[in-house]
Amino acid sequence: MPGVHIGDGSIIGADSVVASDIPPYTIAAGNPCHVIRKRFDDELTEYLLKLKWWDWDAEKIFAHLEILTSGDIRKVKELL
Repeated sequence: MPGVHIGDGSIIGADSVVASDIPPYTIAAGNPCHVIRKRFDDELTEYLLKLKWWDWDAEKIFAHLEILTSGDIRKVKELL
């Protein structure tokens, strides 16, 4: 819908109607769409947003994929 923001790293379920903003790194679905759960805790979400890993080239992403998907805040902090 116009004016609605879906946060970076969010996952939206199929056929969902997003009528309000969805925070970064959350899983949301439904009609109307609602947050089901956060993908990561707030601290890890903050670091992932600071990394802006989506701006990296594919080679760098694949080189750090294990760390990015580990959920280990210490490892993610090392990438900053």
